[in-house]
Amino acid sequence: QAKDVVKGIKKKLGSKNPKVQLLALTLLETIIKNCGDIVHMHVAERDVLHEMVRIVKKKPDFNVKEKILTLIDTWQEAFGGARARYPQYYVAYQELLRLGAVFPPRSERSAPVLTPPQTQPLSSYPPNIRNSDRQDTAESSAESEFPTLSLTEIQNARGIMDVLSEMLNAIDPGNKEGLRQEVIVDLVEQCRTYKQRVVHLVNSTSDESLLCQGLALNDDLQRVLTRHEGIASGTPSQANKPKSEPAKELVNVDSPLIDTGDSSKRSEG
Repeated sequence: QAKDVVKGIKKKLGSKNPKVQLLALTLLETIIKNCGDIVHMHVAERDVLHEMVRIVKKKPDFNVKEKILTLIDTWQEAFGGARARYPQYYVAYQELLRLGAVFPPRSERSAPVLTPPQTQPLSSYPPNIRNSDRQDTAESSAESEFPTLSLTEIQNARGIMDVLSEMLNAIDPGNKEGLRQEVIVDLVEQCRTYKQRVVHLVNSTSDESLLCQGLALNDDLQRVLTRHEGIASGTPSQANKPKSEPAKELVNVDSPLIDTGDSSKRSEG
């Protein structure tokens, strides 16, 4: 399915709508950062980079052009240049240089586009907030483990969630083996981590805009993760049963704003 996702992103890059192109670039940035070598390979070998260079040649929307230049410059550096495993990233960079492209200064960029490979075991991730036995630990460590989500990170989370949703759609609901793909495993971990960060955000922020987006993101993340769990448990129909508990929780102003999965404590309250 990684191949199909990359193919779909390439198609969206060909849109004449700059907003669609920017969304496609954000999705591409997200999966390259989070989904490992299989995505790096498909992006390199399926002419996605060539398509990005072609867009720059056509003098696109300024924001689209800046995004493409930033991504390709960062990728060519991260992947090791001309003698790297995937030299296509460096080739795209050199082609843009020949076109006279002026790359945005690196000092003005925010977080790196490419994260280093994961070396720590999955057990080192913070406790899953859906586990009621570890809820208190997760909540107490949330502030130190997770910085407050920004609007940009919320958009990135949605990008990850959208890619996972597309890949789950492509899986036969009766075939659990599809969930073992490296890309899907990585995306699920990312969504679970973002869900923990959203819990911390919603229960601590005073920013109304962040609060509204956090609540919406929490519901959408829960829906996608429930679909994944339904396929994993052999009961994919569970994905179509939205949970109503978070809405009830809003009635009690002394309780957390979103459901952390501890139904026993909720019923006692």
